[in-house]
Amino acid sequence: MSALNIVTAVGEGDIEKCVEIARGLPEWFNEAGLKAIERDLREETTFVAVEGEEVFGFITIKPLNKKALEILWLAVGREHQGKGIGTKLLRFIEGWAKERGFELLVVKTSGDLTYKPYDETRRFYERRGFVRVAPIYVKHPENVLKSQL
Repeated sequence: MSALNIVTAVGEGDIEKCVEIARGLPEWFNEAGLKAIERDLREETTFVAVEGEEVFGFITIKPLNKKALEILWLAVGREHQGKGIGTKLLRFIEGWAKERGFELLVVKTSGDLTYKPYDETRRFYERRGFVRVAPIYVKHPENVLKSQL
């Protein structure tokens, strides 16, 4: 996987590939989540990890203000997990954000501390320098993690 590149997602083909990746991870993304992903892929900035024509994963971001950037979605196809692709996407966004003057990177995860897939998600971010800062109580509690850039 030495030829893996991170590029801006362009067009319907990339959007469809990203949605298919998420669809293949039902323990993280339900139907409502898939609809939100599809909407955000069209409206926000998304980068994909690609090799040739194959998309291995994606990350979608949204500025919260001039200094804070939120990671809306990060997903890597199941068959490509554990190979450093998610970390590469995250590190790419950290550099991209710094170059544009952002100082804070924020991500929200499920607040259900007993649900193993989201516990793994929180650990992924925490191992990469994010810290838990606050639970957000809405219809479904979420945890907010942040990383100083």
